[in-house]
Amino acid sequence: MRIRQQGAQALPCDLSNKRDLLKALSLAHRVLWMAAPDTSTAVDNTLKRLALYAAARNQAWHKQRLHLTYISTTGVYGNAQGQWIDERSPVNPQSDRARRRVHAEQQVRLASLLGHSGHILRAPGIYGNTRLPLDRIRAGTPAIVNAEDSWSNHIHELDLGRLSVWCNFKGGVWRVVNACDGEPCKMGDYFDAVADAYQLQRPPRLSRNAVKEQVSPMMWSFMAESRRIRSVEQAKLGFQLKYPSVDHFLSKHAA
Repeated sequence: MRIRQQGAQALPCDLSNKRDLLKALSLAHRVLWMAAPDTSTAVDNTLKRLALYAAARNQAWHKQRLHLTYISTTGVYGNAQGQWIDERSPVNPQSDRARRRVHAEQQVRLASLLGHSGHILRAPGIYGNTRLPLDRIRAGTPAIVNAEDSWSNHIHELDLGRLSVWCNFKGGVWRVVNACDGEPCKMGDYFDAVADAYQLQRPPRLSRNAVKEQVSPMMWSFMAESRRIRSVEQAKLGFQLKYPSVDHFLSKHAA
């Protein structure tokens, strides 16, 4: 595996276990947290425990403060009816999944209050060479007609990783960043662009109500919300995307 070639090793860890969290903190003070909240409960205080353990450790042994970067979701903004959203927009979670993310973000804020660096990256749809909706397109899963369609937002997986590290080292003590490419498009247009790039038949277009009846509740929860995301913080950080749009990526990497 590439990770091993670069000298990294996997560390099995139970995030709900105090001993495991303390072990992780003893090995590194820069943490990129990509784990989703526990779906079995309404709230998940793991990040809170991490921040408190790190504060206690620093007080006892005068070690370096924790630099915590948390990957959240733009779903915390809820359905904005296609309006533009940036980091100054209030959160408006409208699903249990999004509400758990808001709760996790509150715990990252606690980390900054305890003297750590706390960064929140709100990511939209993540795509890459192996993260494209090719199976969905081949299955003929319908998309929504353009006039009724939702806006979607994206970031390439490589850019998300690069931005996460960038924030961890250059983000200061506290920062919220929309981790997006700033080039939203209608969801059906995204499927069409991928289909065209890979010489596949475009998905059929149906009314909003008809699509809701044919897709899973989980898929519909993503399709139903519409917002256009931009970031004012990426420019402040001096960060440059490798893939500034989905079309840019497809023009270089599509089969």
